[in-house]
Amino acid sequence: MDFEELGIEYNVEEREDFVGFKAKPLVIFYPKNEDEIVKIVRFANENKIPIVPYGAGSSVTGAISCENCILIDLSKMNKILEINDIEWYARVQPGVKLIDLFNELEKRGFTLPPDPASFFLCTVGGAVAEASGGMRCVKYGTFRDWVLALRVVLSNGQVVKLGESLRKNRAGYDLVHLIMGSEGTLGIISEIWLKIIPKSKRKIITILVWLEDLVKAGNIIIKLRKNRILPEIAEYIDSNVIRALNKHLNANLYEAEGGLLIISVEDDQVQDLLQMLNEEHAKYEITYGEEAEKYLSLRAQAGIVIKADSQSEIQTEDIVVPISKLPEALSILKNLESKYNTKFYIVSHIGDGNIHPTITVKDPLVREKLFNEICELAIEMGGSISGEHGIGVQKAKLLSQQIISHNGLTVLELMYGIKKLFDPYSLFNPNKFVELAYSNIK
Repeated sequence: MDFEELGIEYNVEEREDFVGFKAKPLVIFYPKNEDEIVKIVRFANENKIPIVPYGAGSSVTGAISCENCILIDLSKMNKILEINDIEWYARVQPGVKLIDLFNELEKRGFTLPPDPASFFLCTVGGAVAEASGGMRCVKYGTFRDWVLALRVVLSNGQVVKLGESLRKNRAGYDLVHLIMGSEGTLGIISEIWLKIIPKSKRKIITILVWLEDLVKAGNIIIKLRKNRILPEIAEYIDSNVIRALNKHLNANLYEAEGGLLIISVEDDQVQDLLQMLNEEHAKYEITYGEEAEKYLSLRAQAGIVIKADSQSEIQTEDIVVPISKLPEALSILKNLESKYNTKFYIVSHIGDGNIHPTITVKDPLVREKLFNEICELAIEMGGSISGEHGIGVQKAKLLSQQIISHNGLTVLELMYGIKKLFDPYSLFNPNKFVELAYSNIK
């Protein structure tokens, strides 16, 4: 096949995501603008070749996995096109590194709150396509809450702009949020308008809470919400993660048996938080400024040290449970460790009920059984199998289980119908997400 005829930079190599799902494409194209994406999509259409968009490969669910596909690496489309200080939005290309956008906004006195753990390497386009979350989502929400408009290349090569760069817009169906979190299965994002806000001048205080047991982390979050305390950050790492951070990053953290809660609040809520912690007889430490940032940085690097420490293939869960059921969920996870004679590395955006237990069981059949059991726990509790990592191929069967259980078969059929409407030949990231979930019930 003559790829030269497109006049677009390309090469051929294998790629893999953060946990080892592989992409074995026919070719990798590096478009420099929207017009080149259109040319690639039309070429793929003519030759009926599947297309998979690629950001930085930080996915953990197989969202980029493919064979004999065209992989569209968007890293060359990396311009920050506009930061509007009146309308308060940033307009960017999809290949912009999230950390570069954060730094540029910081210089201008703005911020974009969602901060996925991979912010130092992931792209804005990837974060939008996955509807990513992060540590500050307990207060500010995920990327779903921060995207105003998108330009999208559809499967026939047509380009559409969805949404408006406005804080209020009630014109028509909300197609922006349909594309967000669609994992490249409905279109290829070529431009993004993001809400931004001025950086707060309020002082943020971070409290480190050292726990005797895992379940108490859930009880403290429940009490925090009952006391109407809205944290900037409410994160948890267990004792296995603490030991891994100490081993691989010389973190010198106290190895509390029940792990560590990291709670950041604005200064006017500090006394309420401390009173609550005293009532719980919790052991805590007050930090702020650079010292607090050190602990938050360690939390952000937890995924890297878990991978280094496990010395085996890992499988990272991303369940969400109702906050009222956090203690029960954490207790069941502890029991599953004993049942399967293994250990989890648990990190959690615990303030919004999002738990990430990392499975290190070596036997692939046992690992898959445990993985399914954790997801089914979330479904049974009225939660979700994914809060921010997405579905990809890893959780497609479980996606059908959740949707049918919570919403009904009709909703899954509607989702599949949307996929076929946007992508009738199933060329955009095929056999994943909703499409694969639907095929599992047929």
